Amino acid sequence: SLEKKSLLRDNVDLLGSLADLYFRAGDNKNSILKFEQAQMLDPYLIKGMDVYGYLLAREGRLEDVENLGCRLFNISDQHAEPWVVSGCHSFYSKRYSRALYLGAKAIQLNSNSVQALLLKGAALRNMGRVQEAIIHFREAIRLAPCRLDCYEGLIECYLASNSIREAMVMANNVYKTLGANAQTLTLLATVCLEDPVTQEKAKTLLDKALTQRPDYIKAVVKKAELLSREQKYEDGIALLRNALANQSDCVLHRILGDFLVAVNEYQEAMDQYSIALSLDPNDQKSLEGMQKMEKEESPTDATQEEDVDDMEGSGEEGDLEGSDSEAAQWADQEQWFGMQ
Repeated sequence: SLEKKSLLRDNVDLLGSLADLYFRAGDNKNSILKFEQAQMLDPYLIKGMDVYGYLLAREGRLEDVENLGCRLFNISDQHAEPWVVSGCHSFYSKRYSRALYLGAKAIQLNSNSVQALLLKGAALRNMGRVQEAIIHFREAIRLAPCRLDCYEGLIECYLASNSIREAMVMANNVYKTLGANAQTLTLLATVCLEDPVTQEKAKTLLDKALTQRPDYIKAVVKKAELLSREQKYEDGIALLRNALANQSDCVLHRILGDFLVAVNEYQEAMDQYSIALSLDPNDQKSLEGMQKMEKEESPTDATQEEDVDDMEGSGEEGDLEGSDSEAAQWADQEQWFGMQ
């Protein structure tokens, strides 16, 4: 209501606050929109740009993230935000060691940067250093006890280390502390899905979450995962079509593609994978789904020819793959030392 009043219309601080609140409520689309409006009004805005960069990276808009990082560095390299934005670009490009370095640099500049702690924690987790990641997520929770993404990171660490009991305790605490909303219900359901004993409870929680917010993407994804386990593909297709009626999301299009393959709707599945890749060209799972379909559609004799070629050239290809991975490691190390 304040934003609509003439005196406070186009107020950068107000738009930044709205963007942050939309983000905390799990409404990423509106959060991005408000951040965009704020930075258009103030091109030198730095506050909140780390969250904005993170949201863009999650949407697969890596080119926009890279441009944002360059612009912020041109304004100042003494704030944590430019380093976090560049770290998000590296993280979602699967360059975790570089993301780790950039997150650490951001924390040096601002030890209270929640987004920097989350970036470093996520990088450590994906590098298999789960116990170190847990320390960073706990520190983020201490600084921002009302931010759900801090708890999500910690619970993901517990699940990665098969500590389901600890994950369940934490999810229940979040549910009690932050209330029964679509986000906390989905988080608790995510943990319940890990244990066959609590599958029915997960279903009930997800239904409650989707009743509150039918458009909440995380809840839709988890419900689709549950329906896939039960092989209820038609129900899954109906759920995903309903969710995609008012929004377009890479993950939802890709999962719909998977469900359509399961019911032999290959042409439409290919269309869904194409839409997913148009939204996020780096989505590996959509690419794999498309390639798998192309292989299945190819004639049997062509497949046999490929098998013969593979057998004849398997030794050389193995060597080439090894050299590529080594080259990638050396390239990553060069960038690491370049940053230092």
